[in-house]
Amino acid sequence: MPARRSRRILRLRVSIVGIQPEIWRTIDVDDSLSLAEFHMVLQVAFNWLDSHLHRFSEDDPWARSNGIPRIGRQPRAWVDAWSLAELELEGEEDEAETTIGEAMQHDGPLWYVYDSGDNWLHRIDLIERDAARADEPLAQLISGERRAPFEDSGGITGYQEIADILADLSHPEHRSTRAWVATAVGPWGADDLEDADLDGARGELALLFGLPEAELSGMVNAATGVTADSPIARLASDLPVPLRSNLRRHVRRGGLLGPNRLRDGDVADSVRPYAWLIDRVGIEGLTLTKAGWMPPAVVLDGMTALGWHDDWIGEANREDLTYPIRELRASAERMRLIRNVKGRLQLVSRTRPAIGRPALLAEQIARMLLRQRMTDGQRVAGTILVIGLADGTITTRREAESQVIDILNELGYIDPQGRELDRPWFSSLTEPVLEVLDALGLWRSDGRRRDVPPSDAVRVIARLALR
Repeated sequence: MPARRSRRILRLRVSIVGIQPEIWRTIDVDDSLSLAEFHMVLQVAFNWLDSHLHRFSEDDPWARSNGIPRIGRQPRAWVDAWSLAELELEGEEDEAETTIGEAMQHDGPLWYVYDSGDNWLHRIDLIERDAARADEPLAQLISGERRAPFEDSGGITGYQEIADILADLSHPEHRSTRAWVATAVGPWGADDLEDADLDGARGELALLFGLPEAELSGMVNAATGVTADSPIARLASDLPVPLRSNLRRHVRRGGLLGPNRLRDGDVADSVRPYAWLIDRVGIEGLTLTKAGWMPPAVVLDGMTALGWHDDWIGEANREDLTYPIRELRASAERMRLIRNVKGRLQLVSRTRPAIGRPALLAEQIARMLLRQRMTDGQRVAGTILVIGLADGTITTRREAESQVIDILNELGYIDPQGRELDRPWFSSLTEPVLEVLDALGLWRSDGRRRDVPPSDAVRVIARLALR
């Protein structure tokens, strides 16, 4: 029986040719990976979108195009199976049938072109070969600097022009260029040329090769309090790889998961509706009418105490006809602050200590805001809304409608007729979250609905809600 070949690890340095300062990565890969798998490694390591064709070759394609003759054996080149079948290429091989070890058997360099239009040429150099350690991953990112160029930016010349304009705040095209970059990179994308998102790429590689401990979001962190169940982690886990990387960068850049201390005086006004409700339910509970509604006197007291009565047409004493109180109670039940037990409202055990303690109540509301009962689509839409409130990119309802619907469309959500979503979908998709935020005073001034920026308290609660 032949001896089993021991695993070998190739340490490779990959750099994008022609760009200064240099964009590079050092990557360890098992030499048994096919070039098709190595292509995926490169896409993750550089955070490309994998939306263009690519090609591996033993010779420098730029040198060949410049007419420099080659001496020696015929160089090999590899493409994906689709390109072989559809483009009728001659002399190319299937990248799935050659390993990176075989392609680097002559010690390289190897060349990788991504996007034949922009012509991003990567030079792959072998640093060393070594025996794999026990349980060593098939691929891991060791180090690197700077993010890859923006997709479709026009090659080296176009990219450098964009970089120069971004660096010059006084440039007449600075604003339009930033707008183009925002469109090119997708939701939560940024024009920071230095942020390579190395930690995120490491997590993506672990996920790509099926490590049991791989965590999809790349955000779980004991220091920030983010767990796999946190809304921000759940959203990130369901995103395509490039958008997940965008979100990670965005969260880091905005410090959205940094420490946020709540004090009673800062949040008392915002949580007043829920404070009134849990106080009226109290430790002893509140008996409902035979129809299952809160007593008329309690409803009227709430409308009066919360300053909602003056804007209400009607007696404001029937919960079924007085939607501010009806929605307040419904949202409190969805967030499991209170519950209906045999015709009697009761506080859940964790809510009782929050009576008379606004900051503690705000923390509980924040924790349950995106964990309340709702559909998956509402959860995604609600999380997008809360991110915009937390990072300050959403200040008005119009901005909220635009941002939430645009991102949902980017993620591929459609209406029942298979069309892109339009703004009227905003209300139904964000309704559970928006009802809570409305009670907290979102877009209100002097107790009245106005399109005004959210209060600091609402923003802090939004940041806490992401965890």
